[in-house]
Amino acid sequence: MDDLWAKQLPGEYRYRVITPVAFERHAEPSAHAVKIISFDSSGAKCFQSHTFVMKEECFDIDEFPIQFDVYFERVTAWRLLHGQWITLKIFSNRLDQCNSYMTTLPIDFTETI
Repeated sequence: MDDLWAKQLPGEYRYRVITPVAFERHAEPSAHAVKIISFDSSGAKCFQSHTFVMKEECFDIDEFPIQFDVYFERVTAWRLLHGQWITLKIFSNRLDQCNSYMTTLPIDFTETI
């Protein structure tokens, strides 16, 4: 989980965010969702990542039921040293198409998450 925190963090913010010391992982398999929350040395939340995939039931060529991924979303937030949060959202709403791609929105600054 430590890799997820560092891998998604934009390089220009590497030394401006609070480094987590503890991680919690929560999964909901029926919703295809995972949430990771991390805390600093004082127990305050300093990182959060939420990922989910929406699926759609279809039928294959032989009329057997199957599921296709149709939407993916990951919202990740890091707390800056001065208390503000940066949020990064990555999504794809074209997973069921041959030319699917991921879209990364610009970083958003917020006071809370």
